[in-house]
Amino acid sequence: MAHSSILLKGGTVLFHEKDDHVSPLRNTDVLIEGNIIKKISPSTTPAGPETKIIDCTGKIVSPGFIDTHHHVWQTQLKGRFSDDTFFDYMPKGAMQCFSYTPEDMFWGQLGGCLEAIDAGTTFVVDHAHMTYSPDHATEALSAAASSGLRSFFCYTFTTRFKSWTTELVPDMSPVPDWSIKQLEELAAQQPFGDGRVYLGWGFDLFFLPKEMVVAMYGQVRKLGIKLITTHVVRNAVFGMRHFH
Repeated sequence: MAHSSILLKGGTVLFHEKDDHVSPLRNTDVLIEGNIIKKISPSTTPAGPETKIIDCTGKIVSPGFIDTHHHVWQTQLKGRFSDDTFFDYMPKGAMQCFSYTPEDMFWGQLGGCLEAIDAGTTFVVDHAHMTYSPDHATEALSAAASSGLRSFFCYTFTTRFKSWTTELVPDMSPVPDWSIKQLEELAAQQPFGDGRVYLGWGFDLFFLPKEMVVAMYGQVRKLGIKLITTHVVRNAVFGMRHFH
C-alpha cells in the first residue's frame, strides 16, 4: 500500500540554513506529504491515519547527496581500472558496452542506482554513454526508472564497433539515424518513473564538424532537454585550448 504521507519521528535532522550552514536539530520530526516536506519540528502530528510513521530515534535524517557526474551502467566493471591510464580505461571501460547485452545493461544500471541510494545519494546526473543500440538505451532507462532514484538520464551518442576480434573496426556513423529518432521519442515521453527521471543529453563528439555540433545542440534544445553534460580533457594529447 502506498502512503500519501510519511512521518520521520525523533531523529537528528541536519537542517540547511539559507546561508548553507547546517544545524543539527535533535529529537525532531519531518513530515512528508507526497513529494513535499511539509513540516520540520518536534512533536509533529501525523497528517492522518494513513501516515506511515518511521522511528528515527538515534538516527541522522539528512538531505540526499547529489552526484553530478556518473556512468551508472558500469557498476559491473567496478575495481578494474585502479592502475589504468586513461587510454587503458577507454577500451576496457568506456567501450565495454560493446560486450553488454541489453539485459546486462539493465542489471548494471539497476545495481548502480541501488548502490547510490544505499550510500545516501538520491539524485544522479547519469552520463549514459551506453546507447549501443535502441534496446541498450531502453533497458538502462527502464532500470533507472524502476530503481526509485532521481536522475537525469543523459542519453549519449557512443562509439560503436562493427568488429572487436583480431582488430577493432569502428562504425563510421557516430550518430546513427535510429539514435536521433530514439532521442526524440524519449524526449516526448519524459519524465519517467513517476516523475523521478528526466531525459538529459551527453555529448563528447567534438571531433565532428562545427556545423554538425551546433545543429545537434540546437535540435536537443528544441526537444525540451534542459540538461546537457560533457567531458572536458585539456592536456598535451587532446589539446591545450581553453573551453568555455
